[in-house]
Amino acid sequence: MKGMALRIPRGLAANCHKAPERAAWLDRLPDVLRDLERRWSLTLDTPLDGEEVNCSYVAAVVRADGTPAVLKIGMPHMEGEHEIHGLRFWDGNPTVRLLMADEDLGAMLLERCEPGTVLRALPECEQDVVVHVYVYREYILLCQMVGLAV
Repeated sequence: MKGMALRIPRGLAANCHKAPERAAWLDRLPDVLRDLERRWSLTLDTPLDGEEVNCSYVAAVVRADGTPAVLKIGMPHMEGEHEIHGLRFWDGNPTVRLLMADEDLGAMLLERCEPGTVLRALPECEQDVVVHVYVYREYILLCQMVGLAV
């Protein structure tokens, strides 16, 4: 963000103006970004935009060692309350890996996955196949772990 103007995605800005605590969060966002950029040694790129971006500031970043990552800072909302805890629990399986987090800020430094196809971009029948295959695979692994015949 050094020398770069902060660009807020339209959907995120619109959502933040619906509630005072979200508007206050948006007002603090530039300072939060500068702090995280310094503390986590990040170089920020432009934020993601589009209809999917409406409750978090999400931007591609590069870590000091050259590793690409994603910075996500969630605005206050019920659905995001336990996201950091869930990502820690899953530890990269079946999610992206959580590299760093600041729970007080709702900030996450995430493994960057590419190509990054959004599941809901697939036809519904293909979404079902992806989800069912994953769930079935996990069921088989669990059965094997506890010694049940499948």
